[in-house]
Amino acid sequence: MERKVVVKAIQKIISDIKERCIIKNTAIRDSIFGILENECTVIYYPLDNEKNRGFHIKKIVKNELEDFVYINTAKPIVEQIFAAAHEFGHICEVAEKVWNILGYEGKPTEEEEEDITDWFAAELLMPTDEFREAFFAHMDELGIKAGKVKLEEIVHVIVLQMNDFMVPYESVRRRLEETDIMQKKAADYLLSKQEEALELVAIFIRDRNTYLGNGTAVKTVSGIRTLIENAESQKNVDNYLLMKIKKEFDITDMPIAEEGFEIHIGDNGDE
Repeated sequence: MERKVVVKAIQKIISDIKERCIIKNTAIRDSIFGILENECTVIYYPLDNEKNRGFHIKKIVKNELEDFVYINTAKPIVEQIFAAAHEFGHICEVAEKVWNILGYEGKPTEEEEEDITDWFAAELLMPTDEFREAFFAHMDELGIKAGKVKLEEIVHVIVLQMNDFMVPYESVRRRLEETDIMQKKAADYLLSKQEEALELVAIFIRDRNTYLGNGTAVKTVSGIRTLIENAESQKNVDNYLLMKIKKEFDITDMPIAEEGFEIHIGDNGDE
């Protein structure tokens, strides 16, 4: 399985997905959460001691198989975003589609499916052309010349890329090799210097007005407020269970507006 051949198939799949989902923005960033919520039920909940950033499962609900994705909001926002894009790839069955497009026999192994889904998430969040363009623009901005560079210089550019696309450091490091900006030897050197690089990442993030390194600690489920409001209007509802769910997910009651208002929409802003 050659990565470059697979990526070409992935790019076609992404083009189809963007048209179907009406995705116009080049850098999707945290819009991935809304895109994902349109495809499945998403559970956001912080688990501080959990290594897993997220996962996808299918469950039978009212005799139908439905998709559910969990996102660990204790993780930095960039990790949540990449996890959401990865799980979106599973829901879109990207690996199976790639297999069919390329005419491969059988089905992808679990490892192959994970690799393809990671490549999908990277291409979706960091499109090749835009990623390369942004990288070299940042090099010029910082006055860094191609060739031999210092570790702190390349990490500074990586942090700017992280901020542009809202993705983790490791995703950008891998993307530098995938987009032919950096040769494998240089990318491997960065990996060998990961401890020092991550210290620099933390310093550069602290120097910027950004929340790249922070978790959100959000507790919610896509559409949960509507579901609760609908349940509260039903007879024989388990009020204790509803109160427990509302407490667990920090759901507060909406203030009641006593007066309404009208909206009149005219042509070209005219009444």
